[in-house]
Amino acid sequence: MKRTSRWAFTLVELLVVIAIIGVLVALLLPAVQSAREAARRMQCTNNLKQIGLAMHNYHGANNCFPSGSMMGRPGAWSWGPAWGVSILPYAEQTTLFDQFDHSGVNGGGSAQVGLIYQGHNEFNGRLLAGVAIPYLFCPSSPLPRFVLTGTTVPGPKGAASPTYTAVTGAIDHSSTINKEGQSNAHMHKGRRSSGGVLIGGGVFHSFAHITDGASNTILLGEQSDFCVRADGTRVDCRSDFGHSFAMGSVDPVNGDDRWFNTTTVRYSINEKRWETPWVGNEFYACNRPIQAAHPSGASVLLGDGSVHFLSQSTDLQLLYNLSNRDDGRVVGKF
Repeated sequence: MKRTSRWAFTLVELLVVIAIIGVLVALLLPAVQSAREAARRMQCTNNLKQIGLAMHNYHGANNCFPSGSMMGRPGAWSWGPAWGVSILPYAEQTTLFDQFDHSGVNGGGSAQVGLIYQGHNEFNGRLLAGVAIPYLFCPSSPLPRFVLTGTTVPGPKGAASPTYTAVTGAIDHSSTINKEGQSNAHMHKGRRSSGGVLIGGGVFHSFAHITDGASNTILLGEQSDFCVRADGTRVDCRSDFGHSFAMGSVDPVNGDDRWFNTTTVRYSINEKRWETPWVGNEFYACNRPIQAAHPSGASVLLGDGSVHFLSQSTDLQLLYNLSNRDDGRVVGKF
């Protein structure tokens, strides 16, 4: 009887094949992750471009850019809205803008607008509950998209917290106020500049005020990653301080000068150490840095509507120059 020989893998050969496949997968995985991050960074860039277009359309309609952090009713402890609310009708969010209570009629006796949790403008809190505005979120960000989730209003859904912040200038501008000795836990702490474009307090600037050139001046920067404590724990260090994109500022005659959703540039790109002075102060530190979840840098929106990715090795003085609208310094290439 003739025997038929059968061909098959030996155990050693099978193990070798499995090992080769494992090596190939290990080599391919970083490339796949890199491609995904590149796509996410591109979407982040598109978000800022959309915001930039909305800013320009706002300027076209009002002859100025929005205030970074608007006041509520003059003379009252009345919180106005921030830049994210102002641009809604110019970023395909007209319905939401029209429904929003801008006068504070639903904000109680103090006419709150941007303060949207219970006891204040609950109408706006309920309106914004769970509303995801796509261009406010960097897709690479590990941060929660919604804050105030533990409050009765806006409730478990929370309200959107942006991963982009207005830049009010840099600490070397002549307008800078030193607030490092502030003892009131509910006041801005650190050094705060009014040398940028989207500053707080209901002040509005136009292209005419950007004497350094719109292509040389930052409007917004990323804040899309956690800061990190010395023990390795992560902390949310965005400039809305957990109050959502709606929260603006209040008339300082009340002894409260906080500008929510804004920051003054003091530190290098991607400074994430929580213990850095006036970064990790849990009560309204005004020098929270431009930092991102992207490797090696962060994106910024300039006054001309362009978006640039700034390396974390960007010279700090150059970053200061880009943050100020009228310091007269030559920026050069970046």
